[in-house]
Amino acid sequence: MNKVAKHGPIKLWGSYLSTIFSISLVLFVLGLLMLLGYYSYRYATDIKENIIYNVILSPSAESHEISTLNKMLNQKDEYPYIKKIKYISKEEAAENFTAELGDDFVDFLGYNPLFPSFEVNMKSDISAEQLQTNIQLFKESLSSYTFVTDIVYQETTVNEVNEIISNVGLILLMFTSLLLFVSVVLINNTIQIVIYSKRYIIKTMQLVGAKRSFIIRPFLLRSLLYGLFGSVIAIALLVVLVFVLYRQFNVELNMAQVQIPYLIIIGVILLLGVAISFLATYFSLRYYLNNKNEQLY
Repeated sequence: MNKVAKHGPIKLWGSYLSTIFSISLVLFVLGLLMLLGYYSYRYATDIKENIIYNVILSPSAESHEISTLNKMLNQKDEYPYIKKIKYISKEEAAENFTAELGDDFVDFLGYNPLFPSFEVNMKSDISAEQLQTNIQLFKESLSSYTFVTDIVYQETTVNEVNEIISNVGLILLMFTSLLLFVSVVLINNTIQIVIYSKRYIIKTMQLVGAKRSFIIRPFLLRSLLYGLFGSVIAIALLVVLVFVLYRQFNVELNMAQVQIPYLIIIGVILLLGVAISFLATYFSLRYYLNNKNEQLY
């Protein structure tokens, strides 16, 4: 008798722990996919923001004309899609080209053939269609300036990056939706197994006249703890993984940059863990409370 009593609490705690770790494992995998989606988006954003749009100016452009254009491009209300602007004079362009070439081509040619220009970087936290619209608006706004000879940028690269981002985004959306569905099913099945093992207790309480709310309340409270503890474990594993990967690749973790995305991911994991566990418990309890006695076997 003592042996049975001794093993009872162990089996009970084993059931609790297995449920929590099952939930945490599912949420951990889901969190990994969300992190992958975030870093894919950030990587694509960095690529788009590093694309330089060169506004080539005429060599005869006056300094006051260049200054006027510079002030205009820095007006955020007129050009909200511009992130950064840098003026490159003929001399600076020659120095940069000489540094890349490894030889002083100005001395060889006897003159500087390069034009002054503005290097413009555009914001990338927009859709591909909006980026193309911004590029077109940018070209049209500069067409009235006679000293602007051309606007040069890697159009093929822009199109390829936009296409890759669209494809990757679609794939990640499909995988996230599939994994979310699988997560709901797995957590639901785990909770149902726990409730199934308690079906006789539930029915006995119902037969002796216990109210539905009295029967359901402790199970729902326990389900909230399942979801909360499972979410916390999943979040802890993700945090450890992120720090290990950053240290492994010798990358500095900029918390100011990733704080909001990380908080969103943590919030989603907590919400899903608690919500799925709670709802699965509630509907499983309703099923056994509404069933007849012979349906329990």
